[in-house]
Amino acid sequence: MKLIRLELEQFTAFEQVGFDFAPGVNVLIGENGTGKSHVLKLIYCLSESIRRYRTGEGQDQSLRKPKLVEVVADTLVAVFQPDELGHLVRRGADRHTAKIRATWGSIADPITLFVEISKSGITCHVSQNSAPPSETAVPSLERSIFIPTREVLSIFPGFISSYVRRESAFDRTFYDLCLALDAKPLRGPHDEVRGRLLEPIEDALGGEIVNDRGRFYLKLPEGDLEAPLVAEGIRKLGMLDYLIRNGSLTENGFLLWDEPEASLNPRLTRLTGHIALGLAHSGVQTWIATHDYLLTSELTLEAERLAASYTAFFSLSRPATPPATPPATLVERGDKLADLQHNSILKALSELHDREQAAFLEPAP
Repeated sequence: MKLIRLELEQFTAFEQVGFDFAPGVNVLIGENGTGKSHVLKLIYCLSESIRRYRTGEGQDQSLRKPKLVEVVADTLVAVFQPDELGHLVRRGADRHTAKIRATWGSIADPITLFVEISKSGITCHVSQNSAPPSETAVPSLERSIFIPTREVLSIFPGFISSYVRRESAFDRTFYDLCLALDAKPLRGPHDEVRGRLLEPIEDALGGEIVNDRGRFYLKLPEGDLEAPLVAEGIRKLGMLDYLIRNGSLTENGFLLWDEPEASLNPRLTRLTGHIALGLAHSGVQTWIATHDYLLTSELTLEAERLAASYTAFFSLSRPATPPATPPATLVERGDKLADLQHNSILKALSELHDREQAAFLEPAP
């Protein structure tokens, strides 16, 4: 089941915006502080809260089943790490309540999760096709995987037990990612889909990632190389390789990928775009937050080739002349990168070009 729409009111950097998502790859661009990572983290929180509420994962079965609102509240705090939940309400807003509406399914048969956050607490309910609110109407969702800008293969040893003992300052996405990486690879030969995804990754790695007694290694023909000795960009691709091989990235699942280009050279950055598209073609709905020209260009080339609206591009920006209160983020959507009027990546490249031209034309001293 795909996430088709997200609406936000007075949530962190946003005043009142809506996102209509594509079923394949959704690309978010914008300057730092415009809320790209917040959108990814919020999608992760809502999707995983619903999945865990339905499945009971991570819940003590000897205790009473927690309410959906409790699962949502706990996940928001663990992922965003505010001092208190009410701090997720946009600062400086006249209204003191943040409203979130996330809709899965289809326009004809939608299932919507409504969440309201205020200084006094949180409420939430689910409605299916405008039916009365209910906790039994929650959609059946597959696992979500959040990949942060930092790789975790090198910090994996002992991380899970350290987090459980509350000895780690990392947010919940790192713990959940380590849990996903802790699963063993699926047995048997790779199916056709996984084979197509893994082959280019393992060609770039020069081998495959293995987990040997709680430590990750890059398995090379000349011997195993410890994860901390592997280049960080290669470790990031290694995480993806292992998550595909152990089945964590499944059909109808969700991938939230924050700045995949970080620590990667241009050739591997191009590869990440093809991996994201390959995962989307295998049924994984994907969101990418990026500042990279090469990655966005590769993705929009694919969008031009596809006849269906399989990708979507979102520009997050703030007014050039901010008002007295902190400026809220504006959202613009396009099926292709060229559809966006505000493109912070192209703006920076254009300004660089102008400086180069000025330097070239400046008379020699």
